[in-house]
Amino acid sequence: MPNTYFQFKQFLIDQAADGMKVTTDGCILGALINEVSKGNILDIGTGTGLLSLMLAQRTKAKIHALEIDEKVAHQAVENVKNSPWPDQISVLHQDFKTYETETIYDQIICNPPFFKNSHKGQSKSKNTAIHDDSLSMDSLIKKSKKLLANQGTLWVMYPAYEMDQFAQLATTSGLKLNKQTFVYNQSGGSVFRVIAEFINGQIKKSTSRNLTIKKADGSYTEEFSVLLKDYYLHL
Repeated sequence: MPNTYFQFKQFLIDQAADGMKVTTDGCILGALINEVSKGNILDIGTGTGLLSLMLAQRTKAKIHALEIDEKVAHQAVENVKNSPWPDQISVLHQDFKTYETETIYDQIICNPPFFKNSHKGQSKSKNTAIHDDSLSMDSLIKKSKKLLANQGTLWVMYPAYEMDQFAQLATTSGLKLNKQTFVYNQSGGSVFRVIAEFINGQIKKSTSRNLTIKKADGSYTEEFSVLLKDYYLHL
């Protein structure tokens, strides 16, 4: 029977609750985010609390972590409580679409659902986590822009096709695409995920880079190892 937890160097993710599990691409997103050093961060759809905990490891900013599923939110609360940063992260059982706050955020982060009109499994929690009828691109963009400070950043991850759609909508709404990372499972393969930073304000020049997870022999590439060395136990 597989473990119901994922042990990182400084914290543990208990993921026994039904819902989204720790994934390699989720860890890459958490490690790539250029976090703000202070202020307020909003984590939309925190799941087990992975992104919030990864950022808390390296920033003093206050983090509000929203989770729509009550059982999964409770799991995130426990993970935060058992981490070194219980006072830095506030987990809220909230739907982002109806979330009301006077807080203006310096950064918003999200590993959003992206499946459209696809077959759903028996797990309601996992369906919510991965199918976009729970949070559409349009809803994510419009509300994020409303809650972002001037020059605040929005970080998201999508497959390549969906990221193209998201970038078009975001640009139309006034957000500027600042950085993109194209993630490959192996060299020579197709793009697995695209991680992007959008800014609510002005940018100097948009940049892009490639990141490959594994070599041909199945071992991690040096760039992946360097990126995750502060988190993965065996790097």
